[in-house]
Amino acid sequence: MMKWEERLVDNIRKNVLWWAVAAAALLGAFIRYSFLPLMVADMEFMLKSWYDATLEGGLYAAGTVSTYSPLYMYIFPLLIKIPAPYDVAIKLVTLAMEIVLFAAVCLVVYWVAPTAKKKLYTTVAWIILCVHPLLILNGAGWGQADICFSAFSMLAVWQLLRGKSVWAMAHFGIAFALKLQAILLLPMFLVYYFCEKKFSLWQFLIIPAIWVASGVPMAFVGHSPLYAVTSYVGQVGMYAVPTYNYPNFYALLGDALSKKRMIQGMISRYGMMLSIVGLGGMATWLIVQKTRLTERAYLLLGSWCVLCCVFFMPQMHERYGMAGEILLVCWAICLGKPRGFAYVLLGTLPVSSAYCAYMFQHPMFSLQLGSVMNLALLGILTWEVLREAKITPAGPAVAEMG
Repeated sequence: MMKWEERLVDNIRKNVLWWAVAAAALLGAFIRYSFLPLMVADMEFMLKSWYDATLEGGLYAAGTVSTYSPLYMYIFPLLIKIPAPYDVAIKLVTLAMEIVLFAAVCLVVYWVAPTAKKKLYTTVAWIILCVHPLLILNGAGWGQADICFSAFSMLAVWQLLRGKSVWAMAHFGIAFALKLQAILLLPMFLVYYFCEKKFSLWQFLIIPAIWVASGVPMAFVGHSPLYAVTSYVGQVGMYAVPTYNYPNFYALLGDALSKKRMIQGMISRYGMMLSIVGLGGMATWLIVQKTRLTERAYLLLGSWCVLCCVFFMPQMHERYGMAGEILLVCWAICLGKPRGFAYVLLGTLPVSSAYCAYMFQHPMFSLQLGSVMNLALLGILTWEVLREAKITPAGPAVAEMG
């Protein structure tokens, strides 16, 4: 072996994790670049109309035609100045927020992982994010905003686990101000409050304060200062069918929901009740038993809360469970067991198929089969949450279980 070759091999051996990070970053960047030309219906008809409105009439016009949060709409006056086609400009914002998401996930994993494996587990998290199909399809492919609110949700979880409750609520407030579906993670924060008793209830008011304040600047362009509130109220009343391409409880019923609107309404209300009972039942059990969860278990609980909501609540799109899916990745890595990654795969496949159904008109399998897979995942994760629960009426949480 030649000297330069020896030095190269020695360098790779000593810095193999950094080499892996760099290789994954290059691969991830190439994959995302390949998806940039993809044009989906939302990009062509909805986001383009917002972009064109901003170009012609500024933020006021964009706010008139948009149904999204004002915090997201504030980027459009900046987008029109980017010398690139509108679809690429919009996707560049999503890709920039993906960097924030990567950083947030790595911070969470590094904080929760065992001391001896922090660097290794953080590297694994980076590699998975670089090639995760849902991130690639959502951001580089679709140009949607789900990565944005998920990034701040992860920052909120990181701050919460570090004991920085004010910062946690502030980041969660930004996540909620970016997209309504961030609220699906709130039950985990409430359980943390009741079980850990580490901060005051008033700090939850930071969340709606930031949400409402995010719409105040719209008053300067002619809209109501409560624009943030009215935009979400409008979103709640937009949809009528039980599921919008999410493989959940309603997809499980298949054609049974396609006949009558009355039946759809009845089943939707029943599903909402199941969601409330599931979340309330889990929270009640954890609180009554005076359960203390490890930091790793809170990652799992957060994922379970989001996935429970998107499975049982009506009017869910395939994109709405992203925060829960990312938290599941974090938990699986910190668990360090093969079964955790099997759960990630089980949860990724049905949602990826739903993405493919909308974006390419070619799902990998039926939405109904996907809902069966998600039902199985939810049942398994429920067992895992109960398994990770540490029932210690007095004293701190015990050591982590394997």
